[in-house]
Amino acid sequence: MKKSVAVLGLGKFGRSVARALTQGGAEVLAVDKSEDLVREIADEVTCAVCVDVADKDMMNNIGLEGMDAVVIATAEHLDASVMALMIVKEIGVPYVLAKADGALKGEILKRVGADEVVYPEEEMGARIANNLLGGSMTDLFDLSADTSIVKVPARKEWINKSLADINFRGKYNANVIAIEGNTGVDGAPDPTQPISEQDNLVLIGKKRDLVRLRK
Repeated sequence: MKKSVAVLGLGKFGRSVARALTQGGAEVLAVDKSEDLVREIADEVTCAVCVDVADKDMMNNIGLEGMDAVVIATAEHLDASVMALMIVKEIGVPYVLAKADGALKGEILKRVGADEVVYPEEEMGARIANNLLGGSMTDLFDLSADTSIVKVPARKEWINKSLADINFRGKYNANVIAIEGNTGVDGAPDPTQPISEQDNLVLIGKKRDLVRLRK
């Protein structure tokens, strides 16, 4: 059965999400108060409507009660995001993801009821910086504005040493949550097992601390 998702706000992020969802097989309802933006994406989604996402009466009449999820992509207007979030939660949408452009706004959206908050600009900025600095660290995903999970190839100084010997928590303020080796992924790595040259370590920590793991 196809998932049905509403995307509220059709800026660059909202349009990108709506198109990706459609390409992935979802039924997508795209919503924005700009007629031009609605017209631009109308042929690429299941349905596109011109509605102010902060207008409760209008929002109650576009079929949101049947959605599996809603993406709130109006980060530049916090008041609109908060109103839209309150409306869709009152309607009973089971899962709401909201875009935020800063930690404070993200915290507000979480407190109002967002099930998940994403920070695309900050996440992209961190990835670009990593590439420009020539880092070997691979970003897997961000848990919040300041916490990430990354994958790092074994460094020379780690080889033949155990996790206990290296003390990632004390040295890098990060925790190793898995090790990817020749035989697969070990989700509960033995802290006494030596690290091999072929290993990739999956770590969780604050972004400012993970920067120190660059080669």
